[in-house]
Amino acid sequence: MNEDQCEVLNSIMTKAVNYVITQTKPDDITARKMKNDIHSIMAYDRAHGAMALGFIAAVEGDYEESLKQNKLSITLDNDPALYINYAVSMRALGHNAEAYVVINQAMNLLTDITQGIDIFMAIAFNAGHFEKTQSIEDSFNQQKQTGLIKYLQPYFDDVNNVVEKAQLPFDTHVQIAEIIEKIRLNNHHGYTQHKLETLNNTLYHWSLVNGDAETIALMNTQLEDELSQLKYTVFDNYHIAFKAKEWPTPSLDPETPLESH
Repeated sequence: MNEDQCEVLNSIMTKAVNYVITQTKPDDITARKMKNDIHSIMAYDRAHGAMALGFIAAVEGDYEESLKQNKLSITLDNDPALYINYAVSMRALGHNAEAYVVINQAMNLLTDITQGIDIFMAIAFNAGHFEKTQSIEDSFNQQKQTGLIKYLQPYFDDVNNVVEKAQLPFDTHVQIAEIIEKIRLNNHHGYTQHKLETLNNTLYHWSLVNGDAETIALMNTQLEDELSQLKYTVFDNYHIAFKAKEWPTPSLDPETPLESH
């Protein structure tokens, strides 16, 4: 791609990211224009074009089309950026477990993991892989990467807070994340954001929902039923539930895809 085509691609991806973060969708005319602009550069770079179409499909909530285009992109090129954006697409759709698998593939391809570490950390949290997050923190501490640790400290703090208060086996956190994902997808609120609050020595782990009170109450009833079926799980100082998202909500949203040059 030439410089102008790269600029078109990056502009479209930036717009798509904004739709994800605000949990909105483009209207039909805007979506059609975005796709047409991408099709115009497909002849020059099918891999990154397919990546962009996959991300646009994710913004529209079309899982099958997003999966199709993202898989096409990584069969055409082994660029780690394609895997990262594939993972971000899955996260945008609320498929956090799938996003975690793909972002791990991306990290294995990167020569410099700092290019994708913030996106990895956000996805790992949503997928409940806290053991992996803590191992990364330990590794960076041993390497004395103080600048990187400072940058990632909000992620480390959230994970350590949950692990300390919940006192649960690491695999149980993965199970809980899978339950959260299932309920969110079943109720059409896939994209996952969180907020932690401590009150009276109890950690409240909120999974934020852009929905009405009735929907959130239903989702919390479903969550209570699912959590009650987990074995050997006691929630003394840890409470996890769905909560209405307040706008704007400070959160960790490293959704900006890697730019193509």
